[in-house]
Amino acid sequence: MDKVYVEHPLIWPKTVEARLYQQTIAEKICQKNTMVILPTALGKTVISAMVAAHFLLNHWDMKILVMAPTRPLVLQHRDTFGRFLRIKAGDMVVLTGKVPPSYRRHLWGGEAKVFFATPQVVRNDLESGRLSLKDFSLVVFDECHRARKNYSYTRVARRYVEQARWPVIMAATASPGSNQKDIRQTCRNLYIEEIMFRREKDPDVAPYIHRVDVEWREVELPNEYRRLRKLLRSILWKRLTRLQSMGVIRKSLSYVTRRDLLQAGERLRRRLKETEGMNRGSLFGAIMFQAASLTAFHALGLLETQGTHSLGRFLERVEKNGHQKKSYKNIINDSQYHMLRAYLAKVGGLNHPKISAVKEEVRRHIRENTSARILTFTQYRDTATHLVNELNALDNVRAKRFVGQANKEDDPGLSQDEQAQILHDFREGRLNVLVATSIAEEGLDIPAVDLVIFYEPIPSEIRYIQRKGRTGRKDIGRTVIFAAKETYDVAYLHASKRRLEKMNDIVGRLNTQMKALPRRGMKPKINPIPKSEMAEEKAFISPSIARRRIQPEEEEVKKFTRTVDRAAKSLWMKVMKAGREGILIEDLQQDSLLEGYRPNITKAAIDHLEKANQIYELTPNRIASVASMDTTMETGDREVYEVEIERILSRSAVCIINGKYRARLVPEEYEGPPSLMKKNTRFRARGHLHREGQTLCIQVQRITEILS
Repeated sequence: MDKVYVEHPLIWPKTVEARLYQQTIAEKICQKNTMVILPTALGKTVISAMVAAHFLLNHWDMKILVMAPTRPLVLQHRDTFGRFLRIKAGDMVVLTGKVPPSYRRHLWGGEAKVFFATPQVVRNDLESGRLSLKDFSLVVFDECHRARKNYSYTRVARRYVEQARWPVIMAATASPGSNQKDIRQTCRNLYIEEIMFRREKDPDVAPYIHRVDVEWREVELPNEYRRLRKLLRSILWKRLTRLQSMGVIRKSLSYVTRRDLLQAGERLRRRLKETEGMNRGSLFGAIMFQAASLTAFHALGLLETQGTHSLGRFLERVEKNGHQKKSYKNIINDSQYHMLRAYLAKVGGLNHPKISAVKEEVRRHIRENTSARILTFTQYRDTATHLVNELNALDNVRAKRFVGQANKEDDPGLSQDEQAQILHDFREGRLNVLVATSIAEEGLDIPAVDLVIFYEPIPSEIRYIQRKGRTGRKDIGRTVIFAAKETYDVAYLHASKRRLEKMNDIVGRLNTQMKALPRRGMKPKINPIPKSEMAEEKAFISPSIARRRIQPEEEEVKKFTRTVDRAAKSLWMKVMKAGREGILIEDLQQDSLLEGYRPNITKAAIDHLEKANQIYELTPNRIASVASMDTTMETGDREVYEVEIERILSRSAVCIINGKYRARLVPEEYEGPPSLMKKNTRFRARGHLHREGQTLCIQVQRITEILS
């Protein structure tokens, strides 16, 4: 059966497959603020492009903002819109923290219609006044489950609802969470009025879902690991027993979890703030034992779920920082810790059984499919590094580590360009295995992955969905999850499954509790896009070019800066001539327009002069020069003089001072714009007179007023 495609004036023919669920959701978003919850690879970005096409077609005088948490995701959205929408490349702009703030203001105020940005940039520009969302018809929040607490999404949504007369919000995620309180909070933070939710088994999406086979593999810990575990448990048990005796822990020690310890720490710190005097000593001791317990708990988890390599690296960091943290020192001084280190040195080269299990799975999969792409997830960078080294020892395996940008102790991160290059090499087949931390869980478009490996289970249903969703996008996929028997691996495995089921149940019941958003104004009138604005060719650019364009070309920014500098000089002259009464900003804008400067250039020039402390705001719509405050004559070493340029010589100028005296002015003693150094120019300036031999000289330190 032939495919049917969406027909729309602003969507290129035969690019967007007509899927009923996408069209139904898009229609709903055009009417009210909507959260879209769809399994990964069902086209949330395609839906946002369809909604954008509707608003661009009918409200060409307004703009659209699409946000995503990371720069690679921002580019990914830009790429999708460029392939599907029939608008010009210049109508789409990417804004990230790499773009200078002054240039971002220029772009926000320019002619572009669709903006792709990280939420941090949008929040900063809103709070600094570089951006207003008043004229935006649509704002898209991708990976909207991040809209919790004080994340940038919540601030942006609040400003949008405050500034826009008729705000329309699309929030998209594959996994909103399993906690009803958190999901409701996300909906409130983003002013959601309706949830559009689909499960993989729903009849309208089932035809587009590729099966993902999930396998659970359990491994046995070797005897050496069991002995190390016994030592670590003993170290942990001592500290938990101490906390129990102090009344910090009130449950059987066999059932104490990491969360219990974290909550105990919060209670102790709260009590510390409320306690004064001598009683604080026992609290400091309890906090130290709580922190030491967490350290031992973490070391135990590393051994059981990661291996001796990761445990050894962690203990090295503990010893390195032992003089700074009492909790570390408390563990290091334990006699059983020395026994642990000695035995670890003896068996330290013994890999976790998961390592050989992963290697065997990768070896077999690549042997059966030489063009395979495998994505392996692990919680920790140390494990990722070790696993890459182990995998690269296998025939036909080309593996690389994929981690975040942050530099950690003895472990540098990857720059944005390095991340992009690794993903490009993976798509092109130069790499066939990525070993990634959580950075690769969210949203990255890696369509060729046919096997996803979890080095360890994770309790978060959000992260489980994100990891699993990296495969099965184009064909049947496989996910293999490894777990060590009788460890927290098994508990996490069951926890993620329970939370996933809970999430589906909660979301299905939430719609009845949504409230309509009272909008402040009338719905915008139809203002259709002129046919002349429709693109003649696709605005799609290849990912490699997109990476280079993630920030404006250097020459483009330089050109903008030079234009602003010229405009600022022209504006400064006008403001100086206006004197203490100042000049209307509207008049400045009109004069600048006649000189060929667009309003956003004029605004950038005014900002530049304000930052340089050369002008100030007299009233909300009038500015004056800071120097104009110095026009009164003063006595003393530095006065305000009236200066007229009589003649320009090769290395100096002859000036008439206060209409009486002639004085020499040399470049080294002149602080002002070069444009004033012309015959017959008159101005007032703060400075002082002095003699060099028989010659009267003037030093000009600050122009206060231009007279002609």
